Amino acid sequence: MKLAIYGAGGHAKVVVELAKQLGYQTICLFDERWQGLGETEGCQVIGGWAEMLTFVTTNTDYAVHVAIGNNSTRLSRLQQLLQLGLKIPILIHPKAHVCASARLGEGSVVMANSTISVGCEIGLGNIINHNSSIDHDVILADGVHIAPGCNLAGEVRVGCATMVGIGSSVIQQIVIKDRAIIGAGSVVVKDVKPAEKVYGNPAKTH
Repeated sequence: MKLAIYGAGGHAKVVVELAKQLGYQTICLFDERWQGLGETEGCQVIGGWAEMLTFVTTNTDYAVHVAIGNNSTRLSRLQQLLQLGLKIPILIHPKAHVCASARLGEGSVVMANSTISVGCEIGLGNIINHNSSIDHDVILADGVHIAPGCNLAGEVRVGCATMVGIGSSVIQQIVIKDRAIIGAGSVVVKDVKPAEKVYGNPAKTH
């Protein structure tokens, strides 16, 4: 199997390691800083975004993944690739547990020791990072990043391009709107407004 990845930073390193575990034997990377990078995790960085578009539309045996930490950028790039009709796999670590009834959007990645429970809906290009727990009937919109060690209780709703910081917890039935930022270690006990930044226990704006 072959995979082209856009991104060559820290998150991309983790994705490369995961892709290798999933059986991708040929992996190449693309990043705007490519001329100074050489290779990442043993994979050559061979161009930027424009070069990647040319490469994947010519080499149709490659699947494509966007490994960019910035939620809005990742989602924008992914949407462009979807419009081209390219193969965009969902990458699930062998040590993650995803219930059969959960639905995951293209370009999402689920890291080791994470759990996605029954009835969950995970949008396009989501990152479910290491050791996170997504309980029953949670809905994550497109471009969400659930950082390592987070716990989302049942029926939580998380809006587009939202960041839930490392080690945070969200109680049941909370609604977090688009582009919100939940600070590290927060405990979210009430709804969060669009683009609102909250942190603490209980989480609130400061």
